Amino acid sequence: MSSMSDFIHPTQFSEVAAAAKRVAGFQDDTGQYNAPSSALRSGAVIRSLAEIKQAEGLEHGDQTVVESCVQFLKLCELKWPNQVSSVALRNISDRKRSGVLFVPLTEDVVKLNSFLTAEATSLASTAAADASDFMAMTQVVLAKVIIFNRKRQGEASKVTLDDYNKKGKAQNSDVNLALTEFERSLLKVFDRVEIRGKRGRTVPLLLTEEVTSWINILLAARMTFIHADNPYLFASSGEHSHFRGSDVLRKFAMACGANKPDLLTSTRLRKQIASLAQVVCLKENELESLATFMGHDVRVHTHFYRMPLDVMQIARISKLFLAAEQGKISEFAGKQLSEITVEPEAEIEQVSDNDSESSASEHDSTQQVTSDTHQVEVSSSGSAGPCLAKKRKRVTMKRRQWTEAEKDAVRMHFATAIMNRRLPGKGIFIFLTITICACIRLAG
Repeated sequence: MSSMSDFIHPTQFSEVAAAAKRVAGFQDDTGQYNAPSSALRSGAVIRSLAEIKQAEGLEHGDQTVVESCVQFLKLCELKWPNQVSSVALRNISDRKRSGVLFVPLTEDVVKLNSFLTAEATSLASTAAADASDFMAMTQVVLAKVIIFNRKRQGEASKVTLDDYNKKGKAQNSDVNLALTEFERSLLKVFDRVEIRGKRGRTVPLLLTEEVTSWINILLAARMTFIHADNPYLFASSGEHSHFRGSDVLRKFAMACGANKPDLLTSTRLRKQIASLAQVVCLKENELESLATFMGHDVRVHTHFYRMPLDVMQIARISKLFLAAEQGKISEFAGKQLSEITVEPEAEIEQVSDNDSESSASEHDSTQQVTSDTHQVEVSSSGSAGPCLAKKRKRVTMKRRQWTEAEKDAVRMHFATAIMNRRLPGKGIFIFLTITICACIRLAG
């Protein structure tokens, strides 16, 4: 066997399959691939080689070669899934299910943004006179565009001068009437650029006034440092080359002092924004608009970009099963998950500090709550009436359910910490203190 073409023959199929498994690191004792994706890709490559050899046989009128290729492709169709692909797919599925997926930390994204803004501001005055500063500023602006728009690094890297020169602001006055005042003000701030996305899709790119001003500085000095035939906006020194977004993000993620710089990639940034959209609870048309901006459809957005949120599953989906267990699902007809509240089966009673002070009066329909100047009588329905108190007594509080407003406030406050799977900072004690005080005032 002198070449790969010699192995494209029915009698050599077993050898080819065994070689593909060895390349992917198949382990006979565990039945696992070290690189299952390599096993899947090798099948597509081998089929392509067989089709190329078949085409050459047809061109030369060699029916023997054509027939052998047909038989080889038939074997690929019949035996390759069982021998190679099925195990690889199972390995990938197992790893996705058992693996822990992380998104970038919000504080790291903010830190990287601040670092890029400072770098661009300092380089703006010298970019026109120094080649190294010009190239450095080009990389900074590219990273800024990727982070703000959450675009694939390859899409942003390949923006052309023609694409940028066609930028513009929204001009549809009829649609503007349906927008809020704040939304109409945003139309005057952002420039919109249409670029080529994945699979030939046209995807938008939003540029702030600050980024546009930086790009204009680069364009003014472009002829000094960039070849005239280079079509790319973020061009490097080569004739038809450009900076790669992945390299640029990796470089600045390390330089900005992020806690987890390895998470600051374009793919993970896209997953972060798709996951945070779950907390915001976008409507169907809003979700479709977001998916279109990201450069894919809603199905891809929900199945591949959203991270599996255990918090959402436990906090909201579990309410359906609690209601089903208590036979109360019919009571929540027409309601959203966020509107459903399932009462616990047994009320948790607060235990007094001194067991000897508990008496039969605690089981009455009313409880007396006394302070230094007022005595408040609280009934089982929650009504209260003030009267004077003669002496100070121990205060007994009855446990109550959280309102939906309180629950929503806590969810929104903890949204970032939940998404990043990090404990909240010290600021949470201030938040809880304010919330508790507000609730006490409302209850009083």
